[in-house]
Amino acid sequence: LDVYYYDHVEDVLGPGDAPAVLSGRQGGVLAYECLNLVNGRRTVSEIRDVLTGHYTSVPLSEVAEYLDRLAGARVVSWK
Repeated sequence: LDVYYYDHVEDVLGPGDAPAVLSGRQGGVLAYECLNLVNGRRTVSEIRDVLTGHYTSVPLSEVAEYLDRLAGARVVSWK
């Protein structure tokens, strides 16, 4: 989604703020892993639990906000 000065989400939706935790020190890793965990069966809560267990405490609202932004860019879709 973000390769060599190109950010697909920003290109589609325009500039926007990523949720604080997902844009912080580990933000790149958290955002990458968040998208990797989307499989059509996991809930937002389950994704948050995995991120929190492996990395750092992540608020559910920020994971949902990030996934909403990805859905707006048609990277993922909600069931």
